[in-house]
Amino acid sequence: MAMRLGTEDKKKRLLAGILVSLALTVIAHLVWQLAGGPSSGPSLPDASFPAANSATQTAAPSGGAAHAAQHLVSAALLDPTLHPERMAMAENTKYTGTSRNIFSKDSLPPVPIASIEKPIASARTGAPLAPVGPPPPPPISLKFYGFATQQNGRKLVFLLSGDDVFIAGQGDIVDRRYKVLQVENTDVVVEDLAYNNQQTLPLQTN
Repeated sequence: MAMRLGTEDKKKRLLAGILVSLALTVIAHLVWQLAGGPSSGPSLPDASFPAANSATQTAAPSGGAAHAAQHLVSAALLDPTLHPERMAMAENTKYTGTSRNIFSKDSLPPVPIASIEKPIASARTGAPLAPVGPPPPPPISLKFYGFATQQNGRKLVFLLSGDDVFIAGQGDIVDRRYKVLQVENTDVVVEDLAYNNQQTLPLQTN
């Protein structure tokens, strides 16, 4: 009877040890997953490739740790301090623009007047230009269309200006502007007193 009880106690101790080992394995696996390890279940190392499996298992957690360390360093470089002088400088900056519509491809900035190039005068060719003087006097608007001879032999001419008819002899002034200088049967010499211009008026036959 005593031998049987001792054998049963050994079996219970062995079973309890196995259960404790399994529980520790499960707890270690859960802690490893929470620490950033792969989601796949633990696999026993292959006897034929011990070095490769150990290297892979070592590299995985080291890479994750390096990535987390890089994030921590980047966050540490951030400066949470406010700089009022920089904020005031940004608020006081005014955008003047260039008067160009950015939504139209045909819109161009205005060209300053000072940047417009003046046309270059062309070189003179040929004969020199005549000096510019005062404008020529206007032509006399009178028309000589007939004459008559008085009993004393003095000749009178008939001059037409628009709808007005003037009868004058040599030395007379017509229309308070034109002076008859010479009377012939075929033409009359008249002077424009305003411009000191003399002109010969032929007899109009039509």
